[in-house]
Amino acid sequence: MVAFKMAEMWPHLVEAVVVSGSILTMTESINEAELNRMGFKSSSELLLPTSVHGLKMLLKVATHKKLWFPDRLHKDYLKKIHLLWGENDQIFTMEIAQEMKEKLGDKATYEGIKKAGHLVHLERPCVYNRCLKRFLASVYADDAHRN
Repeated sequence: MVAFKMAEMWPHLVEAVVVSGSILTMTESINEAELNRMGFKSSSELLLPTSVHGLKMLLKVATHKKLWFPDRLHKDYLKKIHLLWGENDQIFTMEIAQEMKEKLGDKATYEGIKKAGHLVHLERPCVYNRCLKRFLASVYADDAHRN
């Protein structure tokens, strides 16, 4: 949808657009009809599952082939979510990241990466990987303390 908007706003800068898995614009009627067709009441129910069943449903509607993962993996995914965000992201601002964290509640943590925009993993790969490794280590350390 970002590419469509750019082409509309600056047609002289956009030579061609390849579309994959997107629509021109997301209207409320399209959104509601599609969510109903898939069996979801809201976008957040689809995109932010709170149960293993919800996560399995998301994967079911998002893929053509059935992907099998053990329930343990689904439970781990739902247990803790870490938001790694570029502090200079102009597409999804830090405010949006904070709102997501609030919606996700206690299972979510947030970390901003300085001098990085939306593609933080490309702009600051070493910092991103360091933050990711620290988060993953903390998850496994928490599991070890519980066992």
